[in-house]
Amino acid sequence: MQNCKFCKRKFGWKELLISIWSSYKPIECGECGKKHSISFASKFLVSFLIIVPAVIFGLLIAPDMGLSKPVTFGIIVMMAFFISLVLPFFVKYEVKS
Repeated sequence: MQNCKFCKRKFGWKELLISIWSSYKPIECGECGKKHSISFASKFLVSFLIIVPAVIFGLLIAPDMGLSKPVTFGIIVMMAFFISLVLPFFVKYEVKS
């Protein structure tokens, strides 16, 4: 998990998840007050980890299984939700200049 670059305070999982879910809202350190924003590489990683499984499932797996479009959509939404729960362990934040 990510730490503050200045005071080394560890950001919480919930704090990082809320930042990701709220369009990469910057995180302010509770100790020193420095703002951290998600890095470009992490934004790419988040998009990749959400979109690629959704596309693979929606275009390749679901049609072979004979799933209807509403069911496929629901499964894709659930997949994206569960993938987003592990993203705070992988994203990196940088100090906002």
